[in-house]
Amino acid sequence: MFNFKTTYNGTVFYKNILTLLKGSVLAQLIPLIISPFITRLYSPKELGVLALFSSISVILGSVVNGRYEQALVLVKTENEANHLTILSLFLSLVVSLLLFLFFIVFTPQLLNFFNEPDLAFWIYLIPVVIFSIGAYNTLNYYELRKKHFKKISNSEIYRSASFAAIQLSFPLIKSGIFGLLIGKLISSLIAPIYLCKTSNFKIRKVNTSLLLALAKRFIDFPKYTNFSILLNNLSINAINLLIPVLYSTQLLGLYSLMYKVLGAPFVFLGNAINQVFLEDAVRQKNELGHAYKLTKRMVIQLTFVSVIFFGTAYFIIEDLFAFVFSEDWRMSGVYAKYLIPFFMFKFIASPLTSIHTAFEKQKLSFTLQLIMFVLSMGSLLYAYINLWIFEHYLLLFSVLMSIFYIFRIAIILRISKNNMSLYE
Repeated sequence: MFNFKTTYNGTVFYKNILTLLKGSVLAQLIPLIISPFITRLYSPKELGVLALFSSISVILGSVVNGRYEQALVLVKTENEANHLTILSLFLSLVVSLLLFLFFIVFTPQLLNFFNEPDLAFWIYLIPVVIFSIGAYNTLNYYELRKKHFKKISNSEIYRSASFAAIQLSFPLIKSGIFGLLIGKLISSLIAPIYLCKTSNFKIRKVNTSLLLALAKRFIDFPKYTNFSILLNNLSINAINLLIPVLYSTQLLGLYSLMYKVLGAPFVFLGNAINQVFLEDAVRQKNELGHAYKLTKRMVIQLTFVSVIFFGTAYFIIEDLFAFVFSEDWRMSGVYAKYLIPFFMFKFIASPLTSIHTAFEKQKLSFTLQLIMFVLSMGSLLYAYINLWIFEHYLLLFSVLMSIFYIFRIAIILRISKNNMSLYE
C-alpha cells in the first residue's frame, strides 16, 4: 500500500502540500457540511441560478489576467516578480471593465439566451467577481513564489467560511436568490483583500520597459496557456451554461450539486498538489534536467487514492444523495454515477498538469485543451441532435473524457522526462 505521508515525511515538499491541503480541505468541507441545510433552504432553481452566475464568472475570471501570474515562479529577481504582478493585476482590471461595458450593452440578449430573467440585476456584478478571481490568482502565485503557503491556505478558508455564513443567514429574512448571489459576491472579494493586506507586495515605481519586456518574454501564457485554461473551463462549465438553454435552471441546480460533491476530493488534494508540484518540478528540472521520478511517484499514489475513493462511491452515491440532501435530490446521485469514471481519471491527471508550465510546454497544453473542448462540445451537440435524454449525454461525455485523461497521464509522464521533441 502506498502511504503518502511516509513517502514525503520530513521533506519540504510534503510539508508544503500539507499546509495547502489543510486550507483546501477546510475550505471545501465547509460548503459540503452545510449542503444538507442549503438544499433544504433553497430550491433547485435558486441553486441553478447561482451555478449559472458562478460558471460565467469562473470561465471569464480564469483568463482575465492572461495567466501571466503563472510566470511568477519562473522569474529569478524580485523586481521582475513585482512587475509581473502589476501586469497581471492591470490586465485583470482592464478586461473586467471591458466586460462590464459588454454586459451593459448586451444584457437583454444574454438574459434571453440563458432564459433566466432572475439574472437581470446580478449580471452587472459578474465583472466584479471576475476581477476578484484574477486578483486572487495573481496574489496567490505571488505568495506561492514567497513560499507563504499558510497565507494561501487561510485565504481559501476565509472565502469559504464567509460564503457559508451568508448563505445560511439570508434565508432567515426570506431573501431567496439574493442571499446566494450576494454571498458569492462578498466571499469572492474577501480572499484577494486578505492576501493584499497580508502580502509584502507594494506597487512601487513601474519600469514600463521592463513591464513590456516581461509581457513579451512570457507571451506564450496569454497566447497558449490562457486559451488552454479557457477551453478547459468551457469543457467543464459549458454544460452549466447550456442546461438552462436546452433544459431548465432547475435541472442545472440538481447537476451542480452533484458536480460539487464529486469534485470535492479533487479540490481537497488536487489544487494543493498542483501548486507545490509546480514549484518542485521546476526545481528538479533545474537541478536534474528532469522531474520523472517525482511525477511517476505522484501518478502512482494519486491512482491509488482515486480508485479507492471513486470505486467505493459508485455503489453508494445514489442512496447517499437521497439520505443526506433529501429524496428531492436523488436525481443528483443518479447523475453522479454516470460521471464517476471521468472524475476518477481527472483526479489523477489534473493535479499534475502544471508540468506544462514547469517545462514551458504551453503549446502542447493548448492543443490538449482544444481536443478536450472538441470532445466535450461534440458529445453535447451529438446528444442534442439525436434528442438524447440528459443521462445518455452524461454517459457519452464520461466515456470520452475518461479516454482523454488516460492519454493525458501518459503525456504528463513523457514531458517529465524532458526528452520530448513535440512542440519544442
